[in-house]
Amino acid sequence: MAERRNHPRVRVSHPVLYFTDSYPRPKVGSTVDLSRGGVRIETPYGLISGERLEISIAIRPQVIKCKGQVMHILWPGGERLKAGIRFEELSKQDGLYLEEYISNIIEQQT
Repeated sequence: MAERRNHPRVRVSHPVLYFTDSYPRPKVGSTVDLSRGGVRIETPYGLISGERLEISIAIRPQVIKCKGQVMHILWPGGERLKAGIRFEELSKQDGLYLEEYISNIIEQQT
């Protein structure tokens, strides 16, 4: 069965800084893939499904800042987990920047 998504997803690696509700200090990770609707990150720190995050994604020359919710977690073994995060709050400006960035990557891949 094919997976249906509302937004195209691209595999990219960018630094991520995030805060959780339960732990006020920043944690780091990196993107695995990215869409207009969310991001999958890889991080050495534990996350909880349903947890809300404040996220900063460095996509030069801009930093995308948003809030999101952890939708699923995969711990494939090893030291880093992967977490799918749905964007809940994303400014119009950051959303447009993200759409243009993703469109450019898709265009380069074709």
